[in-house]
Amino acid sequence: MFGDFFRRSFQILTLAAVATVIYQNILLVPGGHVTFLQAQYSDSGIEGTGFYAYNAGFTFVPSLFVPGRFRRYDLQVSPRVQEVKLKLPLRFSAYLRMSDLFYVQARLRVEAEFSRADAFTALKALEYRPLERDKFVEEQLQFLAAEFFLDAVGDERALATVKNRLAQFFNNTNLAEIQARLDRQLKGNWLKLKTVDLRDLYVPDNELYAAQTRNLGEVAAADRRALLTQIEREADLALERKRNLEEFNKAEKMSALIGENPDILEYYKIEKIAPRAGQVILDASARGNSAYKGELPNKKRRGTDGNSENKGETGGEIIR
Repeated sequence: MFGDFFRRSFQILTLAAVATVIYQNILLVPGGHVTFLQAQYSDSGIEGTGFYAYNAGFTFVPSLFVPGRFRRYDLQVSPRVQEVKLKLPLRFSAYLRMSDLFYVQARLRVEAEFSRADAFTALKALEYRPLERDKFVEEQLQFLAAEFFLDAVGDERALATVKNRLAQFFNNTNLAEIQARLDRQLKGNWLKLKTVDLRDLYVPDNELYAAQTRNLGEVAAADRRALLTQIEREADLALERKRNLEEFNKAEKMSALIGENPDILEYYKIEKIAPRAGQVILDASARGNSAYKGELPNKKRRGTDGNSENKGETGGEIIR
C-alpha cells in the first residue's frame, strides 16, 4: 500500500517537473514586437553575435529555463505615435539669456515604425536599449530639423520666411522628402515615418530679435577668438600632460626594474657611456701622442767605459 503511494507520488512529481521545464522553455513574444535572445556563452546566431530573433507568438527555446543562459531584448517594431519637441537656435540665441524666447520651437505628432526585417539593425542603433525608442526617434528628428534649418535660415532678418518654410517642410504632403533625408542620415531605411503633423510652431519676433542683436556681432567675434585661444591652450596642456605621463610611466617601470635587479643600473650607465667610449679613448690617445711629439733633449750617452761619469753629467745606465 505504501509502496504504491510513494510510486504514484514520485510519478506525479516527475511529470510536474517535466511540465515545469517545458513551460519555462516556451518564449512568449508580445504582438508588434521582435524579441532577441542573446546567448551569454555562444558566438553563433545573427552575425556571430550570439543574438537570436523571434517574432510574435509562442516559441519553444531549449535551455531557456537555465538561469543566466540568455539576455532578453523586446523591441517594438509596430507603428507608434509620439510627440516630439524641437528646439532650434538662431545665431545669437545663446547670447540672449531670456529663456526660450529667442529659439525657434516646434511640436510635432509623429507616427513611426521599425522595419521588421531590419530589427537587429535598429536594436544596434538603439545601443541595445529598446526602451529608449522614443528618445532615439526624437533625437533623429532633432538632427534632421537642424540640418534643414541651416538651409532655411539664409537671412535672420526675415524670420517670417523661415516660419513659412518650416511649416511647409513638416507636413504630411512633404513626407517623402522627410523620409529621404532620414534615410540618408541613418544610412538605411529601417526607421519609417507614417505621419508627421506640425501641431505648434514658434518663431521669435523679427523686429524684437533684430533690436536685441544689433551690437552682438563684435561680442560674438571676441568670444570666438577667446574660445580658439582657450582651445589652443588646452591642446598644449593636454600634450604636456601626455608627455609628463609617459615620462612618469617610464620612471615607474625603471624604478620597478631596478628594485628587482639593482645591478641593471650599472648596465644602464655602460649603455649610456658606450656610444662615447670610443671617442673618449681616441681623444686621450691623441693627447698622449702630442705630449711626446718632437725630439728628446740632447744628452750625451755614457760610454761603455764609464768615462763620462766623472764630468758631472747625469744620464742613464752604462750600456753594455
